[in-house]
Amino acid sequence: MFWPAARKSHLFVSPVTLLSMLPFPVVIFDFDGTLCATQEAILYTFKQAFEQKGLVPPAEDVIKKAIGTGGNLSEMLPLLHPPLQGPQNEQELQDWVLHYRHIYDTDGGRLTTLFHGAQELLPYLQQLGIACVVISNKGQRAIEDALTRFGLRQYFELIIGDNPQVPLRKKPHPMAYQQVIQPRYPHVSAEQVLMVGDTDADLFFANNAGLSSCWAAYGYGAEETCRAANPSYTIHSLEQLYAIVAPDVP
Repeated sequence: MFWPAARKSHLFVSPVTLLSMLPFPVVIFDFDGTLCATQEAILYTFKQAFEQKGLVPPAEDVIKKAIGTGGNLSEMLPLLHPPLQGPQNEQELQDWVLHYRHIYDTDGGRLTTLFHGAQELLPYLQQLGIACVVISNKGQRAIEDALTRFGLRQYFELIIGDNPQVPLRKKPHPMAYQQVIQPRYPHVSAEQVLMVGDTDADLFFANNAGLSSCWAAYGYGAEETCRAANPSYTIHSLEQLYAIVAPDVP
């Protein structure tokens, strides 16, 4: 295990030399289950959303299974409430999405916490010159609010969430990498970009875009489907990422 406080000598290495020592000049993080523990916030918000519509909420284990798919709200809600399935119910589904997000943004999001090690890892990566990106199927506002609340917003050069103003196909489709991330870092090859995420949606996103991948096994993804994606690396805590992203830094 490596800690930033134990790695001070890189301050005496030129930035160009240091960056050339790093295998991944760009690291992409998922949000839910990777940087932030959001399961309690999501469970609470789903419960409130159903109850406010006069419906009995799904069982907790059913909601957790839906969370583990890594899908967005438009994918999870029909799993949890079958009457929302089918193109004929698209407008009602979108009403549910807005209803859920209002509850999350104004109430449920307060239950979000950081995973241990995030507050030390991100400034360290910035100090090394590694560009950090967040990509999530979660709503853009919820991501921005959480990162700002935790004082981490400044460590990310790009934050890509579910945003109607910027319509992108969701993970595992590689559209966000191809149209937003890759143009931002044109001199970095796909193999030099590391995707860190906890669900198979994150890992197959990496596979589809030709990226290296790291499974955050401490998160919410199902082990069988995540292992089936053949991640390049597996970590059981954020602290284990130091050895992957900066293995040769003195």
